[in-house]
Amino acid sequence: MTEQEKQAILDATKNFFRDRIAARHNENTVKLQDLSEFNVNPFLSKYLAQFAFGDASPESIARALIYPRVLGTSINTSFGTNMQYFCNDVLSSYASTTSGIDIEFVDALDGERKYCQIKAGPNTINKDDVPVIEGHFKSFVNCNNKLDTHQATFN
Repeated sequence: MTEQEKQAILDATKNFFRDRIAARHNENTVKLQDLSEFNVNPFLSKYLAQFAFGDASPESIARALIYPRVLGTSINTSFGTNMQYFCNDVLSSYASTTSGIDIEFVDALDGERKYCQIKAGPNTINKDDVPVIEGHFKSFVNCNNKLDTHQATFN
Protein backbone atom coordinates (compact mmCIF):
# COMPACT_ATOMS: atom_id res chain seq x y z
CA MET A 1 0.00 0.00 0.00
CA THR A 2 1.38 3.37 -0.94
CA GLU A 3 1.60 6.34 1.41
CA GLN A 4 -1.06 8.05 -0.72
CA GLU A 5 -3.42 5.07 -0.26
CA LYS A 6 -2.77 5.08 3.51
CA GLN A 7 -3.49 8.80 3.68
CA ALA A 8 -6.70 8.35 1.68
CA ILE A 9 -7.90 5.73 4.20
CA LEU A 10 -7.00 8.01 7.13
CA ASP A 11 -8.83 10.95 5.54
CA ALA A 12 -11.88 8.81 4.79
CA THR A 13 -11.82 7.50 8.37
CA LYS A 14 -11.76 11.02 9.81
CA ASN A 15 -14.64 12.07 7.57
CA PHE A 16 -16.63 8.95 8.40
CA PHE A 17 -16.19 9.46 12.14
CA ARG A 18 -17.05 13.17 11.98
CA ASP A 19 -19.96 12.88 9.54
CA ARG A 20 -21.55 9.64 10.66
CA ILE A 21 -20.64 8.90 14.27
CA ALA A 22 -20.08 12.34 15.84
CA ALA A 23 -22.92 14.02 13.92
CA ARG A 24 -25.44 11.33 14.87
CA HIS A 25 -24.23 11.30 18.47
CA ASN A 26 -24.87 15.04 18.58
CA GLU A 27 -28.34 14.64 17.00
CA ASN A 28 -29.25 11.96 19.56
CA THR A 29 -27.99 14.14 22.41
CA VAL A 30 -30.11 17.08 21.26
CA LYS A 31 -33.17 14.77 21.26
CA LEU A 32 -32.67 14.36 25.02
CA GLN A 33 -34.24 17.78 25.54
CA ASP A 34 -37.56 15.96 25.17
CA LEU A 35 -38.42 14.26 28.48
CA SER A 36 -40.38 11.55 26.66
CA GLU A 37 -36.99 10.13 25.60
CA PHE A 38 -36.45 9.00 29.20
CA ASN A 39 -37.92 6.12 31.11
CA VAL A 40 -37.46 7.70 34.55
CA ASN A 41 -37.55 5.57 37.66
CA PRO A 42 -38.90 8.03 40.25
CA PHE A 43 -37.53 5.89 43.07
CA LEU A 44 -33.96 6.12 41.78
CA SER A 45 -33.60 9.51 40.05
CA LYS A 46 -32.99 11.48 43.26
CA TYR A 47 -30.77 8.74 44.68
CA LEU A 48 -28.64 8.66 41.52
CA ALA A 49 -28.28 12.44 41.56
CA GLN A 50 -27.28 12.40 45.22
CA PHE A 51 -24.87 9.51 44.68
CA ALA A 52 -23.20 10.97 41.57
CA PHE A 53 -23.22 14.69 42.31
CA GLY A 54 -23.75 15.06 46.05
CA ASP A 55 -27.22 16.59 45.95
CA ALA A 56 -30.68 16.05 44.50
CA SER A 57 -31.07 19.42 42.83
CA PRO A 58 -32.94 19.56 39.50
CA GLU A 59 -29.61 20.06 37.70
CA SER A 60 -28.07 17.00 39.38
CA ILE A 61 -31.14 14.91 38.57
CA ALA A 62 -30.91 16.05 34.93
CA ARG A 63 -27.22 15.13 34.83
CA ALA A 64 -27.94 11.71 36.34
CA LEU A 65 -30.46 11.10 33.55
CA ILE A 66 -28.49 12.54 30.64
CA TYR A 67 -24.88 11.50 31.29
CA PRO A 68 -25.43 7.74 30.93
CA ARG A 69 -27.27 8.25 27.64
CA VAL A 70 -24.74 10.70 26.22
CA LEU A 71 -21.59 8.96 27.43
CA GLY A 72 -22.63 5.34 27.52
CA THR A 73 -25.32 3.15 26.05
CA SER A 74 -26.34 5.16 23.01
CA ILE A 75 -22.90 5.83 21.52
CA ASN A 76 -21.58 2.36 22.40
CA THR A 77 -24.48 0.67 20.65
CA SER A 78 -24.39 2.81 17.53
CA PHE A 79 -20.58 2.65 17.24
CA GLY A 80 -20.58 -1.11 16.74
CA THR A 81 -23.31 -0.87 14.12
CA ASN A 82 -21.53 1.96 12.36
CA MET A 83 -18.30 -0.04 12.15
CA GLN A 84 -20.06 -2.38 9.72
CA TYR A 85 -20.85 0.65 7.54
CA PHE A 86 -17.24 1.78 7.98
CA CYS A 87 -16.01 -1.52 6.57
CA ASN A 88 -18.35 -1.19 3.59
CA ASP A 89 -17.89 2.55 2.96
CA VAL A 90 -14.25 3.24 3.84
CA LEU A 91 -12.61 -0.16 3.57
CA SER A 92 -14.68 -1.40 0.64
CA SER A 93 -11.60 -2.26 -1.40
CA TYR A 94 -10.61 -4.63 1.42
CA ALA A 95 -14.07 -6.11 1.93
CA SER A 96 -14.18 -9.87 1.95
CA THR A 97 -16.47 -11.86 -0.29
CA THR A 98 -16.29 -14.75 2.17
CA SER A 99 -19.25 -15.26 4.50
CA GLY A 100 -18.35 -14.40 8.11
CA ILE A 101 -15.17 -12.53 7.16
CA ASP A 102 -15.41 -8.72 7.09
CA ILE A 103 -12.12 -7.60 5.56
CA GLU A 104 -9.06 -9.09 3.90
CA PHE A 105 -5.73 -7.36 3.51
CA VAL A 106 -2.00 -7.91 3.15
CA ASP A 107 -0.29 -7.07 6.44
CA ALA A 108 2.23 -4.27 5.99
CA LEU A 109 4.52 -5.78 8.63
CA ASP A 110 4.81 -9.41 7.61
CA GLY A 111 3.42 -9.40 4.05
CA GLU A 112 0.92 -12.16 4.95
CA ARG A 113 -2.70 -12.08 3.84
CA LYS A 114 -4.99 -11.47 6.84
CA TYR A 115 -8.68 -12.25 7.23
CA CYS A 116 -10.63 -10.36 9.89
CA GLN A 117 -14.03 -10.21 11.44
CA ILE A 118 -14.64 -6.75 12.93
CA LYS A 119 -15.85 -6.56 16.52
CA ALA A 120 -15.86 -2.99 17.78
CA GLY A 121 -17.32 -2.63 21.22
CA PRO A 122 -16.80 -3.58 24.82
CA ASN A 123 -19.52 -6.25 24.78
CA THR A 124 -19.61 -7.34 21.16
CA ILE A 125 -18.44 -10.87 21.76
CA ASN A 126 -19.43 -13.37 24.39
CA LYS A 127 -17.75 -16.71 25.04
CA ASP A 128 -20.71 -18.37 23.27
CA ASP A 129 -19.84 -16.40 20.11
CA VAL A 130 -16.32 -17.83 19.88
CA PRO A 131 -17.35 -21.23 18.38
CA VAL A 132 -19.48 -19.41 15.77
CA ILE A 133 -16.63 -17.12 14.72
CA GLU A 134 -14.18 -20.03 14.82
CA GLY A 135 -16.58 -21.94 12.54
CA HIS A 136 -16.51 -19.11 9.99
CA PHE A 137 -12.72 -19.19 9.90
CA LYS A 138 -12.56 -23.01 9.78
CA SER A 139 -14.93 -23.14 6.80
CA PHE A 140 -12.90 -20.43 5.11
CA VAL A 141 -9.62 -22.31 5.72
CA ASN A 142 -11.15 -25.63 4.58
CA CYS A 143 -12.49 -24.01 1.42
CA ASN A 144 -9.11 -22.41 0.66
CA ASN A 145 -7.26 -25.68 1.36
CA LYS A 146 -9.53 -27.44 -1.17
CA LEU A 147 -8.86 -24.68 -3.70
CA ASP A 148 -5.10 -24.92 -3.13
CA THR A 149 -5.21 -28.72 -3.53
CA HIS A 150 -7.40 -28.42 -6.60
CA GLN A 151 -5.09 -25.82 -8.16
CA ALA A 152 -2.01 -27.88 -7.32
CA THR A 153 -3.37 -30.91 -9.18
CA PHE A 154 -4.02 -28.84 -12.28
CA ASN A 155 -0.76 -26.85 -12.32
